[in-house]
Amino acid sequence: MYSNMKIVILILLLFTGGSVIKAQRHYKRISALEGSYGTNIFGKADNMANISFSKYIDRTSYWKAGLNYFEKSFDYSVNTEATQPLGIMPVMQNQQREETARNWFVNGSYNRTIASNLKSIYWNIGIGCFLGTEYTRHPSKEYQFIVGPEIGTEIELFILPKLAFTVGIKEMWSPLSVKNWNTVWNAGLKILLYK
Repeated sequence: MYSNMKIVILILLLFTGGSVIKAQRHYKRISALEGSYGTNIFGKADNMANISFSKYIDRTSYWKAGLNYFEKSFDYSVNTEATQPLGIMPVMQNQQREETARNWFVNGSYNRTIASNLKSIYWNIGIGCFLGTEYTRHPSKEYQFIVGPEIGTEIELFILPKLAFTVGIKEMWSPLSVKNWNTVWNAGLKILLYK
C-alpha cells in the first residue's frame, strides 16, 4: 500500500510540476545528435531507423530534423492464369502476395518538455511533418512521393552528463503511401554537443 502511494505521488508531481519546471540539461542554443531504431507496433514488426539533429530553443523546447528509413509490409493481389486441360479456356486466379515498401524520408518537428525531474528524466511531446520517397515492387518497380504529418512523445533518460537513452512512440499519416497510418516505437541514444 505504501509503495503504491509513493508511485502515485511521484506521477502527480511529474504531471503537475512539468509546466513550471525548467529543465537543467536542456540549455538554450545547445545542439544534440540522436540515433534510434524501432519497429511498427501494429501489424508486422517492420524496421525503422533514424538519425537526427536537434537544437534547443530554450530550456523546454527544441527543433529536430532527421533522416529516416522505414519498411512497410503490405499485401497485394496478382492475376495469374491457371493451367487447364487442353481445349479448355484458361482461368484467371487472384493470388495474394506480400511485399515490403521501403521509405526514405526527412522529417522535422517542434518538441516541448511537459514533465521533468530536473536531473535526468525528461518527457517530451512533438508535432511535425515528413516528406520523401517510397519504393515498392508489385510486380514492377515503382517510386512514390510521400508526405504527411506526425505526432509523438519521447522520454529521455540521461545516463551521463551528455548522453541520454531515449524511448519514444510516433504516429505518422501518409495518404500517398501503401499504408496510410503507421504507429512506431523507437529506442536510441542522444548526445548533447557542447563543451
